[in-house]
Amino acid sequence: MSKKVELLAPAGDFSCFRAAINAGADAVYLGGDKFGARAYAGNFTEEEIKEALRIAHLFDRRIYLTVNTLVKEKELHTLIPYIRPLYEAGLDGVIVQDFGVLQTLKETFPDLALHASTQMTITGVYGAAFAKNLGVCRVVPARELSLEEIHDIKDQTGLEIEAFIHGAMCYAYSGQCLLSSVIGGRSGNRGRCAGPCRLPYTDEKGQTLYPLSLKDMYTLPLIPKLIDAGVDSFKIEGRMKAPEYVAGVTAIYRKYIDSYLADPQKPYQIARQDEELLRSLYTRTDLCSGYYEQHNGRSMVTIKEPGYSGSSQTTFETIREEYLSRTPSLPVYGQAYIHANRPACLTLSCADATVTAEGETVSPAVNRPLTAVELKSRFEKMGDTVFAAKRMEVDTDNVSFLPVKALNALRRQACAMLEQEILQRNVRPREIAAGINVTDNKILLAAAENIDSDNNADNRETVNTGIPALNAVVMTAGQLAAALSFPEMKRIYIDADLLTGGELPVLPEETEGRLGLALPHILRKRSYRYLPAYQKTLEEHSRYVVLARTPEELQWLTNIDYKGRIIADYTLYAWNRPASALLRRFVNTITLPVELNRKELSDLGRFEEKELLIYGRLPLMYSANCIRRTTDKCIRNTASTQNIYRLTDRYKNIFPVLQNCHHCYNILYNTVPLSLHGRLAEIKNMGCSACRMDFTTETETEARALMEYYVKALRQAEPIPEAPLKDFTNGHYKRGVE
Repeated sequence: MSKKVELLAPAGDFSCFRAAINAGADAVYLGGDKFGARAYAGNFTEEEIKEALRIAHLFDRRIYLTVNTLVKEKELHTLIPYIRPLYEAGLDGVIVQDFGVLQTLKETFPDLALHASTQMTITGVYGAAFAKNLGVCRVVPARELSLEEIHDIKDQTGLEIEAFIHGAMCYAYSGQCLLSSVIGGRSGNRGRCAGPCRLPYTDEKGQTLYPLSLKDMYTLPLIPKLIDAGVDSFKIEGRMKAPEYVAGVTAIYRKYIDSYLADPQKPYQIARQDEELLRSLYTRTDLCSGYYEQHNGRSMVTIKEPGYSGSSQTTFETIREEYLSRTPSLPVYGQAYIHANRPACLTLSCADATVTAEGETVSPAVNRPLTAVELKSRFEKMGDTVFAAKRMEVDTDNVSFLPVKALNALRRQACAMLEQEILQRNVRPREIAAGINVTDNKILLAAAENIDSDNNADNRETVNTGIPALNAVVMTAGQLAAALSFPEMKRIYIDADLLTGGELPVLPEETEGRLGLALPHILRKRSYRYLPAYQKTLEEHSRYVVLARTPEELQWLTNIDYKGRIIADYTLYAWNRPASALLRRFVNTITLPVELNRKELSDLGRFEEKELLIYGRLPLMYSANCIRRTTDKCIRNTASTQNIYRLTDRYKNIFPVLQNCHHCYNILYNTVPLSLHGRLAEIKNMGCSACRMDFTTETETEARALMEYYVKALRQAEPIPEAPLKDFTNGHYKRGVE
């Protein structure tokens, strides 16, 4: 079979890198000391990355650097100095989450391959096309996608597909989890997840179990199907794992990928001892095949307390002996020419690279001449290079002499020349854009400040002159009724499922200018059947605005040539000015990030055309797996937008979990709502165009009371009573995340 696929292994430190190369990885992904989503891995220094690049390129392997966290404005000035020396050293690609990082790297390093991280939450062909239009050449789709969805992305975009095949799995869609961030201040978007999904929770039946802890992924039986689906790179999870894990897992998958590609017609069978080896290498409780052939299911969840299975010392010793106790080497073939009164010559060949080094002039021997055996022994010693002599031929007149120092110098010179020749063949020259730096990027900042000049005048908002507008997102007919009763509620984003699910009452025509469509939090192929209804709604109500939550939705709106106003929700992350500038090419208004504090929000510059969430239960997780189905059974209730289940943690905190049966995903909400009512005076001075209230589990009465309070508090038309809230949180407005 002519198809070539890449086996991509993780490396948390240099010993893991060597293990991956020795075990047959085609490429290795690793993190440096900045911007990586595994802040607690060993990670690499700049010099270690350069050395890894040198070794990898000598073996015709590749290195991808993880820059897959969200980056604060104050940190961006270190990005280009961080990447530049690695880029110049031949870095093969960067895995990116942040839109601002993506745009900055694209502008500055035009020859650098950009890969969209799974943290970017690419869930289908629209999202992949969006990333491609931004300059991405490879996507790492959400781990939740099926083989069919992956095939669609490959078929319709032509992008390289990098898919996980083994290792730990997050319960939530990657990049859309705030659980660790909100309850502990350690953000998964910053590589600092504390793993609260691995803790016990009590369900509605009083059972204490582990409903958020997924089994580890194991896809050895699916290798043929993954290749047929169009996967280009097979990615092993595990930058926090030991070298034995990296080597063992890489070696087994190398064996079966090569075996299948060598003869696809041969029956594909897995030896029991190979599966048992994988099961014994740091497996969390048990294994599952992930989402490739099922949308969700109890069989994917550990249920009981998760813990790693142990490996026998014999297994570990075997792996260490085979892959860890040696350094990788390249076979070299040599020819030496040593004749008196002629320059000494040594020719070395490795694969299709050949070099000849010329040394000192050889002297006639005064006493004992050098023999061919002695010369062969000297030249075969490759020292600390990556080369290993397989055959060395010596042509000598047997009457010559050259000092040992000169022989060694000749050998070192030839090895250095051969290394350079191989590197030149495997690493192409790079360009760096002139005159661009992140603090003075005129293209980006002009886009951020002047985007409205490209918009239709009808789509412009009035610049805020003091009091921000008050908007709301509603999920139920009762919440909508409450919002419509307040003329001060300038814009009401109606949940798309409420609009299309038959629960929405007939609305008076005069309300249309205040209404908008809030698209789903996760949009995948199974939800494409709703897109015609969404489009029809927007065509029939030309004054509707759209609240978009994902790259998938931005691309869909582009495809249907939507001309109305678009608001990017905070799940379309704009943590820095370049990210805001990029998003403003597609939207009119940005919702400010919920993980930044007041000072960090102010670093984003002008607040016109920006919304700030001031009230609402924060979604801590979006998941394809269903907690109700795991702990009880599937209800398949698409008649309601309020299918609520409840989990209780060890401290008796109750987390509402919404089952969205229209799109088959769960939303786990925070135990208490965010409410910034105590910060309104400060917020009004920020200059935001609008503040927003997100309603989720509130009744109509509760929603009405909260709206009444915030309307009065923002206007300060009369003495403001105490907020109608017993428990609430300020979220990250004061503290932010590391």
